[in-house]
Amino acid sequence: MPRGKAMRRPNGSGTVIKMSGNRRRPYEVRVNTRIDEWGYPAYDVLGRFEDRIKADIALAEYNKNPFDVKKRDITFQETYQMWYKWKYDNPAKTYSKSSVSCTKGAFAKCASLHNMKIRNIRTGDMQAVLDDHTLSHAYMEHIANLLHQIFKYAAEYDIIEKDYSKFIRITKAEDDEAGVPFTKKEIHMLWQNVDRVPYTDTILILIYTGWRITELLTMRTENISLMEWTMQGGIKTSAGKNRIVPIHSGIKALVQRYYKPDTTFFISNPDNNKPMTKHSYYRLFHAALSECGITTKHTPHDCRHTFTSLLDSAGANEVCIDRLVGHASKSLTKKTYTHKDIEELREAIELVKI
Repeated sequence: MPRGKAMRRPNGSGTVIKMSGNRRRPYEVRVNTRIDEWGYPAYDVLGRFEDRIKADIALAEYNKNPFDVKKRDITFQETYQMWYKWKYDNPAKTYSKSSVSCTKGAFAKCASLHNMKIRNIRTGDMQAVLDDHTLSHAYMEHIANLLHQIFKYAAEYDIIEKDYSKFIRITKAEDDEAGVPFTKKEIHMLWQNVDRVPYTDTILILIYTGWRITELLTMRTENISLMEWTMQGGIKTSAGKNRIVPIHSGIKALVQRYYKPDTTFFISNPDNNKPMTKHSYYRLFHAALSECGITTKHTPHDCRHTFTSLLDSAGANEVCIDRLVGHASKSLTKKTYTHKDIEELREAIELVKI
């Protein structure tokens, strides 16, 4: 083969052309060659390079994983706008105002990424957003979820070659929501009124299980065993998902009140078989506290703080506490539950005296 001549490539694999004139980057890589509507050849320019070797390498890499060249300059903000339209302008599914608001708020917190080409965004760029510890853990979860969805969308539509959002993580402690645990007197007031005031029993269930309100409201009846006396559920982190919490002997009767094998969810909306919304439960929660004579401004999350406080005061093992509430622990390495694990958790819970 004569010196200086490039090896002939298969049809459709692109070409390297040396441009005329005195250019700093004379070698142009052309891909996706086609005939336009006027009958003239058209193509996309992958890039221009200083020498033929670099141009050949770039073309070879492109042919390993072809992409739409016209999409490579799309910014994070432009991708978000396309994804937003794809997700929320879908007539087959409707989203709550809260969901849309969370999405918009999370996007606003990613301002440092807005004008970056999404193909150039790496793990460190996204991680810098999540390392802003002035944000709550819950807000960080919204941001991480948004990044995962946008980058998945970008990968599916060939805007990016690799999804770097898979490697981001939330570095702030999981349970950063402020709260005021219930006092012994307030817990006693709840027990005094448990058979008189509606939904007081659910407050006590929260206090003696440590479930987040969303975890309890979305818990399926099938995940509750009255034979083993356990509840299985959980959201958020890998340590929190699918965790098992033994049912304290003192609240078995309360759990039985809501356990109906023919219903999908443990605590259902009274009007249908759907889970109760947080908004509806908050209203019932505050009404129950008021009726019981409790004037402290509590939230359902305070029940979770009360649970950990009760366990700690009773001398429960720290690893057991972490496992019961779904916190990551350096001492906790196993992801699965054995019979021995469940019995240890049951012993920890039964340390709390009712």
